[in-house]
Amino acid sequence: MKKHLEKFKPAFWDHKDIAGGHTLSRFSFQRKWKLIVVFTSLIAILPLFIMNFVDYSLTRRIIEKELKYCVSETLDSAITLISFCNDVEKFAFEFVGEFNSGEKKDLFLVDLKGSLLTSSFYYDKIGSFNIDLSKGQVGIIDQRTYEDKQIITGHSRIPGSDMILVLVRSKQKLSQTWLKPRIDLVWFFVLSIILILISIMGMATFLIDRIHKADRERIKAIHQVEYTNKLTSIGRLASGVAHEINNPLAIMNQKIGLIIDILGMSEDFASKKRLVSLTNSVMATIERCGNITKRLLDFATHTDSIVAPVDINQIMTQVLDFLGQEAKRRNILISFDNSEPVENFECDIGNLQQIFLNMFNNAFSAMKNGGLLEVKIKSYQKEKVNIWIADNGVGIAKDDINKIFEPFFSTADEPWGTGLGLSITYGLIKEMGGDITVKSTVGKGTSFKITLPFKS
Repeated sequence: MKKHLEKFKPAFWDHKDIAGGHTLSRFSFQRKWKLIVVFTSLIAILPLFIMNFVDYSLTRRIIEKELKYCVSETLDSAITLISFCNDVEKFAFEFVGEFNSGEKKDLFLVDLKGSLLTSSFYYDKIGSFNIDLSKGQVGIIDQRTYEDKQIITGHSRIPGSDMILVLVRSKQKLSQTWLKPRIDLVWFFVLSIILILISIMGMATFLIDRIHKADRERIKAIHQVEYTNKLTSIGRLASGVAHEINNPLAIMNQKIGLIIDILGMSEDFASKKRLVSLTNSVMATIERCGNITKRLLDFATHTDSIVAPVDINQIMTQVLDFLGQEAKRRNILISFDNSEPVENFECDIGNLQQIFLNMFNNAFSAMKNGGLLEVKIKSYQKEKVNIWIADNGVGIAKDDINKIFEPFFSTADEPWGTGLGLSITYGLIKEMGGDITVKSTVGKGTSFKITLPFKS
């Protein structure tokens, strides 16, 4: 049952605004949804309850008065009919015997002391009727029988005799004609409340879902700006470090070159071969450092957002070279298929670098003890570029596959993981007019397919 209910749970139900500060003060979408539903339901349903209560009370009073009026009118008609006869007492007994119908209409005669003169459905077992004539000759009262049945009793003294005509009618029987339509109205009222609650919950879900999506977009935009600024700062720092290192490297290169020239002019130096070997080793190390600083400069050059023609294979190579040492440290083998050239491709180089860097960092995190990273770029009908990035890491669980592009969602164990890499990557790809899909099997690996237009 719980699993079936999980299908109807909105996306915002278990989510709290992580950017909201302290845990206790975070914006809870679930709490706001409940407040909206409860408050709106009270405003919508409370007036209906009050109106129905007032209507029920007024209608009940009217019906009771109507019932008493009916009993009174019946008694008046009977008394009038009996009064016109010459022998009042004889006709009264005949009239009661003819019109008494038991529980439906209990009509009987009593004397002035209340003793029964004729049979009664309600009072036969008692044998007497408690009557008070101090307030007048006619009376209509509500009573309960010894069996706790609600009845309406009317009594009137017959003129010219010492007898009292009593009429008893069941209040429940008389009220049935009123209760049946009221029960139908109650069902209609309950159905109306259910429809109102469903409408309110649907409206609240729609509104909170819109707020949740807007909040996700807001947080994504804020952190994308922060992330971009951070990369820009890192790029500037890398550029400065590369320039600072290049200067002493150039001096070292000149000095080692001079040493090699001096050694070349000296033919009788005993350790000449060994020194030449050492200087050549130093020259190779300097060249290696120069290549590293060149990669830093290439990666840090494109920090401004400018759409221009780029060689996507070259950008991919630069990023892979930039992460080459990290791949060696993690014992990760990289396979890059760039056999097909991609021409006339235009985009923002900085965004493209950021997309590739985020994707590779994500792949590296998935491969704990070494692995294989496969990268392939292929154009499609000169309109789109397809990029496949696959790893043989831990994979992504089926329940998490639809959440990986959400901000702050992360399955990585690294303490520095923020859960923003794929979210920002997704946003950048969508801004460029592209798309990204994922396929993953737990324990076997994950494959991402990025599709970008030739002009973004």
